[in-house]
Amino acid sequence: MMVDGPSAKHAQRTSGFRRVRDQRDLRPNVNPQPAGRRIDSDGNFLSPLRQLTTNLVDTYHICNPQFRYESTHNPRRVLTKPSKPVHNDGYDNEDYDYILYVNDWLGTEEGHKYLILDVLGQGTFGQVVKCQNMKTHEVVAVKVVKNKPAYFNQSMMEVTILELLNNQCDPNDEHHILRLHDSFIHRNHLCLVFELLSSNLYELIKQNQFQGLSTQLVKVFAAQLLDALTVLKEARLIHCDLKPENILLKSLSSPQIKVIDFGSACHERQTVYTYIQSRFYRSPEVLLGNPYTAAIDMWSLGCIVVELFLGLPLFPGTSEYNQITRIVDMLGMPPQYMLELGKQTNQFFDSYADMYGNKKYRLKSIEQYSREHNTQEQPGKQYFKHNTLPDIINNAPIHPYKSSSSRASSHEVDKEMANRASFIDFCMGLLNLNPLERWTPQQARGHPFITGEKWTGPWKVRPI
Repeated sequence: MMVDGPSAKHAQRTSGFRRVRDQRDLRPNVNPQPAGRRIDSDGNFLSPLRQLTTNLVDTYHICNPQFRYESTHNPRRVLTKPSKPVHNDGYDNEDYDYILYVNDWLGTEEGHKYLILDVLGQGTFGQVVKCQNMKTHEVVAVKVVKNKPAYFNQSMMEVTILELLNNQCDPNDEHHILRLHDSFIHRNHLCLVFELLSSNLYELIKQNQFQGLSTQLVKVFAAQLLDALTVLKEARLIHCDLKPENILLKSLSSPQIKVIDFGSACHERQTVYTYIQSRFYRSPEVLLGNPYTAAIDMWSLGCIVVELFLGLPLFPGTSEYNQITRIVDMLGMPPQYMLELGKQTNQFFDSYADMYGNKKYRLKSIEQYSREHNTQEQPGKQYFKHNTLPDIINNAPIHPYKSSSSRASSHEVDKEMANRASFIDFCMGLLNLNPLERWTPQQARGHPFITGEKWTGPWKVRPI
C-alpha cells in the first residue's frame, strides 16, 4: 500500500481529520454535561445562553425566591398614532383617540379590568385593541370610541342594539351575530368589549389571490348571513354597513362566521341618516335618496356573495356617479317610481318627454356630470370582460381548487355549471333594483342554491 506522496503528507499535516473505516467512526462525540448545570422540565440540560434568555424568569427566581414575574412591569409600547398628548388632560391625541399602551389597562377597579395586549384596528369611530380580562384571563376585543359626543351617542346605540340582539333575539348565540360582553366608560371614552374573532372575509379573498371561492363555500357563508339577516329583519333592524370587512371568521379552522360592526345600525322607524353603506355595497334606493328599509342589507348581501365567488367587487364605483353608472350598465334603469321619488335623482339623471309625452329618465354623460359638479370624473376600470351578471359568473374560470382533481371531469363541469345557474338566479333575486320586489332573507333562504335542492329552472319566490 502506498503511504508516501504529496496527498499522504498533506493528510498527515491536516489536524482534526481521521480515517473513516466503518459506521462506528461516524457516531458523534457527545461531551458529558458539566457538573452543576440545571435541567428543564423535560429533563434537558440548560446552556448558560438559555438560562439567561428563555429561562430567565426561573434563573431570577433561583437567585431570589421572592421574585415573581408580572407582565404589567414590562415597558409600555405605544399603540396609538399620533401619540402626542393633546386633549383630555393628556390622555387623548389630536384626533380625540385615547392613547393606548401595551400592558396598560382599561376599566375600573370595581368592575372588570382589561390588560391591553395589541392593536387590532383603527377607524373613524376610534380604535379596537386585543385585551385580556384580568379576572377571567379571557382574551377579548375592546372598541375604544373617540372622545366626541357624536361617536359616543352612536356607539351607545350600538350597545342598545347588540344587547337587544344578544339577550332577546339570539340568547343562545346561534345566529352568527357578534356578542357584546361588557361596556364601560374609561377616562371619558366609551369602551365596548366583544368576543375575539379571526380574519374578515376580505382578508380571506385576498389570501386566495382574489381568485374567488367555490360555489359550495359561498353557499355556506350565504346561508349563515341569511340566518343573521332574518333575525335582524324580525327585530326590524337594519345593519346599514354590510360588507366583507364586517363579516369575520370565528377561527381559521372552520367556515363559521359572525356579522360585526353595528355602529351604523338603526331601527326601521329611525332611518334618519342618508349617507350610509360603504359605496361598493350601497343600494340603488340609498344612491337615489329614496326612503329605505331592511332591503338595503339584502342588496349588500347580493354584492358580497358575487364578490366572494369572483374574488373582485361587482360594482367598484370610484364615486356615487360611477357607482350608479356601473349598476345601470349591468342591471338596467331603476323603476320609474324610484327615479321620481329620489331626492338625488337629478344629480345623476336627466328627465325628458318621450314621443307620447311621458316623462322618462336617462343617465347623464360623464362629461355632463363632470361639468355640472365641477369634477373630473374618469371612466371606472373594467374588471370583467362581460357586461351581464350571468355572463360574468358563467365565464369565471373553473379553478382546480373548485373541483376534486387538478383537471375537472366533464361530470364535474356539468355539476359546477348547474350550481352556477342556481347561483345566478339567487343573486338576481338579491340584486333586484326594486326594493319592493327584492327578496327578504326569509324568502332567499328557501332558494335551491341555499337548500341544496336540484336546480330545475328560475325559482318562483314564495310570498311571506
